[in-house]
Amino acid sequence: MVTRKDIAREAGVSVSVVSRALNNSGYVNAQKREKILKIAEKLGYFPNPKAMHLMKKKTKQILFYSKNMKNAYNTELYEGMCKAAEEQDYIVAVCGSLKFYNIRDIMADGLILSDAIVAERYLRNEGKNYFLPAVVATYDDPVTFTRSIPVVGCDLWEGMNMLLEYLVLHGHHRIAYVSPYVFEENGPRFLAWKSFMLSEAGDRLMDYFYGLTGQREKTDSQIPDGAEEGESEYSDYLEDDFFGEGARAADAFLKRKTDATAVVCFNDEMAYGFCKRLRELGKRIPRDVSVVGIDGSYVGRYVEQPLTTLSTDPFGHGRICVEILLSMINGREIRYRTKLPTRIIEGETVSHRRHGGGTGAD
Repeated sequence: MVTRKDIAREAGVSVSVVSRALNNSGYVNAQKREKILKIAEKLGYFPNPKAMHLMKKKTKQILFYSKNMKNAYNTELYEGMCKAAEEQDYIVAVCGSLKFYNIRDIMADGLILSDAIVAERYLRNEGKNYFLPAVVATYDDPVTFTRSIPVVGCDLWEGMNMLLEYLVLHGHHRIAYVSPYVFEENGPRFLAWKSFMLSEAGDRLMDYFYGLTGQREKTDSQIPDGAEEGESEYSDYLEDDFFGEGARAADAFLKRKTDATAVVCFNDEMAYGFCKRLRELGKRIPRDVSVVGIDGSYVGRYVEQPLTTLSTDPFGHGRICVEILLSMINGREIRYRTKLPTRIIEGETVSHRRHGGGTGAD
């Protein structure tokens, strides 16, 4: 059986260089990469012959793996990808199933993975035997990858702190957080809110948190890895009904009779569901409570009451993912970590509280 050590010996390079060239997991000079691939082909080292072929003859197509295209953020992310790809005569195909073992039958030059959890499952399992370049869109997720992969992420820790400061400047100090996950989540949105509210609420912190608190049967960390090829099922992944969960959080918010004057929702879709349910129950936004979201997707342009939100620029996020992936495909040097800035889009869902506890908006 031909090994990577055999290829390294004939190419006159280290085994680690061979691994980087075959896995596209790090920078290797374009000529050296081509030499390694030719030697691998000559010696019969073919974990994925089709992928080897595609490294030399481009299909002008890349794949975007996303289970949840109902989410407006992913839709706009994809639009940004399409625009960047078109400028370089590429197209972007969407794969709505996370059964990565099908990659061998798909003609593509590279992959974009929709988040860090998806990327790590791919790298740990099916992806370890493929040569296709891959990039991951992330959201400051606390995930350690099995091997190197270019990461294009939104700076949600900084963004969340900016959003909280914005609410404080508008007179809000008791700020609730609405999440689709359990209280012990370790994402940047939650941790930034927790750090802020600990000084305000102390041991009453849980009074301001609205999440599933352990009720969800399956979380992202429980996605099956798929021990056998062809059995990697991801059917439960990212099937969140963010809009519906936002509405349920609104019921809990009113039932608890909290003294919070503002609410930060995990994303815009949760915020829309939260606001709609509050209005159905006779509450006025922002007079009775201020609400902000996170995403800044295109949906905000079509709602009756524009949402104040932290924009992570999904269109630009997708665009940069494609630009980096195409640089990899074309053998150019790349950055392996790109962090995108965020900004606040002011809508009509935040009141300015006066010094007597009243509000300055209906």
